[in-house]
Amino acid sequence: MTVLQKGNSIYPFWGENVNLITGLDPLGLQVTSEATYATMLPGLSNLTNRLRYYGFYCWLIDFYFKNEKKGNQTEQYRFIRRAELLIAIIMQKEKPSVNQITGSLFATNLLSNGTSDTFDLAAGADKDKDNERTYWKYPSGAFGQYYFGAMSALSLVVRYENDEGDIIFNITQPHPRQKVSGKQLADAFDEGLTDEIKTLLFNCIKKGRLSSKDIPNLIKYFAIDKVNPDSTEWKLYVEMLLDKDYPSKEIEEEFTFYRRNTITFLLSTAKQNDKEYDWYTYLDECYKQKFSNNQTTNVGWYCYQLNEYWQFACGLIFFGTLRYLETLQTEEYLPKFTTEFSKLICKEIKGKKETLENYIDEITETENDILNRENNTPQQFAKMGFDLLFKLYHNNKEQLPQLKEYMSRNGIVREGNMADGLFAIIKHLKNDVEDFISFFIHKNIIYRHQMVALRKMGNGTQTTNKFIIEEQMIRLIDIFPARWTSPRMNALQNLLYDLQVINDERMITELHKKIA
Repeated sequence: MTVLQKGNSIYPFWGENVNLITGLDPLGLQVTSEATYATMLPGLSNLTNRLRYYGFYCWLIDFYFKNEKKGNQTEQYRFIRRAELLIAIIMQKEKPSVNQITGSLFATNLLSNGTSDTFDLAAGADKDKDNERTYWKYPSGAFGQYYFGAMSALSLVVRYENDEGDIIFNITQPHPRQKVSGKQLADAFDEGLTDEIKTLLFNCIKKGRLSSKDIPNLIKYFAIDKVNPDSTEWKLYVEMLLDKDYPSKEIEEEFTFYRRNTITFLLSTAKQNDKEYDWYTYLDECYKQKFSNNQTTNVGWYCYQLNEYWQFACGLIFFGTLRYLETLQTEEYLPKFTTEFSKLICKEIKGKKETLENYIDEITETENDILNRENNTPQQFAKMGFDLLFKLYHNNKEQLPQLKEYMSRNGIVREGNMADGLFAIIKHLKNDVEDFISFFIHKNIIYRHQMVALRKMGNGTQTTNKFIIEEQMIRLIDIFPARWTSPRMNALQNLLYDLQVINDERMITELHKKIA
C-alpha cells in the first residue's frame, strides 16, 4: 500500500514526489467574486496601491526613450528595475511608514545592514544569471508584474515589438477618445521636476549607485505617496479614475463607468455617515438594496457581496469538516464520516426533525448576526455555515433569476457561483434537513475540494489537498479557515488617500467635492 509522508510517496509508487502547498480558495468559489470586482474596478488591482506609481512609470518610460536610443529590452528592464529599487530605498529612508512600496523589504534590509554611504543599485536590481539576490524576481520588476496590467487597462502604457524583435514598453499618446494618455501623465509628472534632479536620477540609474547624501534631495521630487492637489498631476489622476472604464473603447454602446460610479457612491456614503469613509458600509448597503434602485454599479457590488457570503458560508462548513476530521485522529470511512458529522450538526438544531423548507423559514437572525456567533466545536462552525447558506437563500431567492441574467450580461458567471449554488437548494426543500446537510458536505465540500485541488495541480507536482481519500477512507492533511476575498477596495482607498481626499483618520476632506 502506498505510504504518503510529508507529501512524499515512500513505497511503492511509480511517479514524482508530491509537494503539498497551502494554496488559496480550496473550494474554488472565490472566482466569481474576483471576476465581479475586476469588472467593477478595472485599472486597479490589490497590488497597485500607490497612485503616484502610475505617473512615475509613465514618466520613467518617457524619460528612458529621451535619454536612451537603443530601445533594447534588457536595457529598458534594467533601467526600470534600478529606478524601482532607488524609489524603495529613498521611501524607506525618509518615509518608512508609507506602505505598499515596491521592494520595501529589500530596501529596509539594505538600510539596516549597510556599512557604506553608497547603495549598489546594480547589485540589488540587475537580473543577471549569477545574481539571484535582487529586490524583485520578475524580469521587468513590479511594473511588469503588477502595474503594467492595471495601466494597460487605463490605456496609459503599451507593449510592442521593436525593429530588433524585442518586446518593450512605451506610453500612449493623446487621443480624443480618452481623457488621459500616458504622455499627458508623464508630462504632468515632469512639471514638478527640475533639470538638476532629473540629471541626478539618471546618473544614479546609469551608474547603478545611490549616495546617501542625495536621498533628501530625491525624496522631495520622487516621494510615492501624497499628490499635490494644486498640481496638473493631481487633476489628471482624478480624470483618469473618473474616465470610462476602458478608455480605448470607441463604441459608445460598450462604454461603462463602474469605477467612476463606485468612487462617487463611496464618497456619497461617507457624506451620509458624518464623513467617515468605510467601504464595507457601502457594500452592505448594496447588498440590502439588491435590485431596488436599479443602479447597475450597485447591483454589481450586491452580486459581489452575495457571492462573498456564499463562499464564506461554504468555507465555514469546510473548516468545520476539517476540524471534525482532526478530532478523530485517524483515517475514517467516508460515508460513515459524513453521516456522523451531519448528525452532530443537526444536534445543534436542537434535534428537530423537519423539512429543509421549514427550517429555513425559522431562521430569524440576519446574515451578520449569524456571523457574530460564538463557536467552539467543529459542528458549531459547520452549523453557522449552513445557517448562513439558508439565510442567503431565504433573503435572495426572488432575485436569483434576475441576478443570473445580470451576471451573464456582464460576463462574470463562473463555475461554482452563488446563483447556481442557491438555485440548487430548491430541489431539496421538501427533504429532511439532515439528508440535505449530508448531501451538501459530500458533494459541495468533499468532492468539490478534490476536484479543485486536482484542477490546480494540473500536470505539476504541487497539490493543495487538505485531505486524502483512498479506497473510501478519508485522512486529514491540513486545516484551512474560511476567508474573505479582497475586492480592490483597500487599493482604491489608498489611491484616494494619496489624492488627499481621505485623511489619516479615514474621514473625507473638502477635496471630495472636486470628485463627487
